[in-house]
Amino acid sequence: MDTPRPTGARIDPATGHLLVPWSDGVTLRYPIDALRAACPCAGCVDEWTGKVLVSIEMFPGVTLKSLKQVGQYAFNVVFSDGHDTGLYTWPRLREIGRNDGDAAPPT
Repeated sequence: MDTPRPTGARIDPATGHLLVPWSDGVTLRYPIDALRAACPCAGCVDEWTGKVLVSIEMFPGVTLKSLKQVGQYAFNVVFSDGHDTGLYTWPRLREIGRNDGDAAPPT
């Protein structure tokens, strides 16, 4: 079976969350503050230890400024706090996404 891929992305006007439909029919929800806190870049995760250096509490009210696809494997996200260095790969997005508002991603 092919690895699922995003087929689009939009902001839910009711919640402000990013909604990403996937090629397997699943649509995952990404609260923007949680997405920002899950940034995988070296400024947010220590390159040597893997320790996460940020937390969701650091990003109240952060919004999404832009979302650009990078090749066939990731999104680059620009946040309202100016952060723009993280690449969210498809596997990472599947891992952190929420299905129907639940905290756990689909298996």
